[in-house]
Amino acid sequence: MTAMPDSEFLIPLFPLPNLVFFPRTRLPLHIFEPRYRQMVADAVASDQRFGIVLLRPGWETDYFGAPAIHACGTLGQIEQAVPLDDGRYNILVRGEVRFRVVGEVSRQPYRMARVVAQPEVDRNAEASYAQRTRLAELSQQYLEHLPDQVAVPEIETVGLEALTNALIMSLNIDVQEKQKLLEIDDLIARAEEIGRELQNRIESLRFLKPYRRGGDANHN
Repeated sequence: MTAMPDSEFLIPLFPLPNLVFFPRTRLPLHIFEPRYRQMVADAVASDQRFGIVLLRPGWETDYFGAPAIHACGTLGQIEQAVPLDDGRYNILVRGEVRFRVVGEVSRQPYRMARVVAQPEVDRNAEASYAQRTRLAELSQQYLEHLPDQVAVPEIETVGLEALTNALIMSLNIDVQEKQKLLEIDDLIARAEEIGRELQNRIESLRFLKPYRRGGDANHN
């Protein structure tokens, strides 16, 4: 990953209504709106980067304008870009670092903003290791309760930031709650939050297991 500037820098913005993007994760996107086709073309021609931010509630009334956004987003770098015959793109984006929007400078043909990087805070190596171990164990337990779920070997090999953020991206959590998790500066605190969510889901699945189809609820 290329080093981030210490001060403000300029990026294109790609606001989305129902997705929160996290560092150390990957996201496939289909780009079809003309303004964002131009954004991708410009990014491919320069440093491959743009920022993904979540639109605030109420965006529906002004989607094709410039509806309000959350100030915290994630800088993405294009790893693959496949142009289609009609001008659309299929792209794969890697999350690099969180950022905070300082101010928008342009909205034509797409939105541009001045931002500052906000790297994850992970000051305690021992606590980080312990939290990563706990999250990996909870993840494996959770997967055991999902039908036809194959093993995910990456769980045992990735670091705390990648594991925490991948879990948040993959779980069915309200998008505004995901935004709150993105805005947590302390990585261990964010990991603890998603760990509690996993623990609650595991306990619910264990409780419901006898009542599922094919279970042994009738054998007391």
